[in-house]
Amino acid sequence: MDDLNFNVDDIINDVNAKIKSAEKNKADEESVEAEPIADTENSSEACEQADNTDEKPQETPEATDDKPEPILAFHEDKSEEDKSEKDEDKKPEKPEKQEKKSKSGKKKKKKRKKSKVNNSVFGGIILVIVILTVSLVLAVGGISIGMEYYGIGKTDEDIRFNIPAGSTNSEIADILVNEGVIKNKKLFMLALKFEKPAAIYPGDITLQPSSGYSEIIEKLSQMRESYKTVSITFTEGENLLDIAKKLEDNEVCTADDFLFEFNKNQGFDFENDVDDNGDMFYRMEGYFYPDTYEFYVNDSAGNVTKKLREQFEKKYETVKAKIKNSGMSLNEVMTLASIVQLEAASEDEMPKVASVFLNRLDDPDTYPMLQSDTTTNYIKNVIKTEADNTASIEHYTECYDTYKCKGLPAGPICNPGMAAINAVLEPKKTDYYYFCNNLKTGETFYAKTLDEHEENLVKAGLAKKK
Repeated sequence: MDDLNFNVDDIINDVNAKIKSAEKNKADEESVEAEPIADTENSSEACEQADNTDEKPQETPEATDDKPEPILAFHEDKSEEDKSEKDEDKKPEKPEKQEKKSKSGKKKKKKRKKSKVNNSVFGGIILVIVILTVSLVLAVGGISIGMEYYGIGKTDEDIRFNIPAGSTNSEIADILVNEGVIKNKKLFMLALKFEKPAAIYPGDITLQPSSGYSEIIEKLSQMRESYKTVSITFTEGENLLDIAKKLEDNEVCTADDFLFEFNKNQGFDFENDVDDNGDMFYRMEGYFYPDTYEFYVNDSAGNVTKKLREQFEKKYETVKAKIKNSGMSLNEVMTLASIVQLEAASEDEMPKVASVFLNRLDDPDTYPMLQSDTTTNYIKNVIKTEADNTASIEHYTECYDTYKCKGLPAGPICNPGMAAINAVLEPKKTDYYYFCNNLKTGETFYAKTLDEHEENLVKAGLAKKK
């Protein structure tokens, strides 16, 4: 930094010296122009004297090592002027005309001199600004790289993952970046060259981003035991409370830790599309993709959440364009999909079931409420067991009970699978507004009117014939 400041000061002093020199030259020019021309015979001598006077400030000073040449780069303009003056001298002209041209030439030369001085000053200032800016960027970049290398300002959370056998150094660096342990792959590869570890072992490992690159490399070069893992299958339609309990039962992490971490933002892109309306009981209910996962036993809820988020984001990318073209928000799609997931007797019936709810949503004057029993079950099994107080229970009941609230509930009531999501995005075109299922046979009955629906309830064994 000391060398940098010294060079910048030299440049500024050089610019100031040139400004003073330019002002002195300008004053000399004005004193020469102030002298009257006595007669035509002496006009040539006066012109020559004026030309010689003008040329003196244009003499190029000898360049020194500590002065950048771009500030002195205005020699080309002078050579062009000298060339034009020589061309004018070659033309045979009358003294009067030559005198006038000398005068006009002097005026043009004076104007150009002024332009040269301004350009010189302006160019010097620009150069100083550029050098200062580049220096600042390099300084900030150096600080940033240093903080990354030493882990300054980074989280000390345990990140547990596996390094497959046979992984190359480049592949290991990619894993570290993907897991959030490091941010700069090139810096890590450079650190490996300097550290020169005897070996890097595969297998399970726990690292903290705040450890710094040297400590990370040291831990990678140590032998370690494999961690115990457990495989858990989550089915479509499970809610977050069910999932949290299943994780705790399998000793992955506690249910409370999971619910806390999972309902926080984790920095994934799709989270920006989640519409938090303030009335959702669990903000991220519905954004868990049902699948089979392998977890480390006694892992952190943060690691578990990250694994689950990554899987959901992959699935979300496959339907992102459809959601955008549907005219519905992500929250609306996932909320309706969660209802369809629990209401439909089978995946084949999902597109028709989705059409019933969409038809109702498209005609809110006639059908202001969806009237889905599944939302009532969510209030009973989740909200009433997990809400802090009576006031919260009453508030969320109003937001989720589709026999009371208009349109969709505040948020999803479970975590739907891809079949239910696609059913909402690509529903069957029907004119049905009612449906019911025979709980024993799984048969679904659809109706256009309330009278037809009441007859279907009898067929499904859900009501007695009047």
